[in-house]
Amino acid sequence: MRDRELVKRFQNGDEEVFDELVKRHYTSTLGLLTRLSGNRMDGDDLCQEVFIRVYRGLKGYKFQSKFSTWLYRISINVANSHHRKEKVRKLFFTNHEPENLPEDEPPEPRELDPELWQAIQNLPQKQKTVLTLRIFQELRFKQIAAILDMTENSAKVNYHHSVKKLKETIGED
Repeated sequence: MRDRELVKRFQNGDEEVFDELVKRHYTSTLGLLTRLSGNRMDGDDLCQEVFIRVYRGLKGYKFQSKFSTWLYRISINVANSHHRKEKVRKLFFTNHEPENLPEDEPPEPRELDPELWQAIQNLPQKQKTVLTLRIFQELRFKQIAAILDMTENSAKVNYHHSVKKLKETIGED
């Protein structure tokens, strides 16, 4: 059964199908949020927040975009809210350092060396988001543009800048 059919069943009162939507999208959503937040614990918390928002908003979902695009947009919004809150916390708690992923839990599907991981975490938020959606979620620029509510060209430019900045940071061609 496709996502669209599950959403329609949910909207018609069959709330049990929500579990199937979560099962289908939890791993990729968690991976995205872990990469955007910089650690697994925050990724777990943010993932729960995303699916709470999805549950609350699913009755009003209008099918104007694919369910996965809508889910990514919610995920990005939750991650951006978290990022803004972290900036404020860091102003008050200067000793607070974001955790890195534990070595026994490498990011999936690709393993990153710590220097590259740190360089990605230090990118501006929009560049980090575009890079993460493109590389780790393997989305096309058209999909990224729809998720982030930007033009396809803007997504490409942000991706280009993020790759250029990473190359400069880690000193590779």
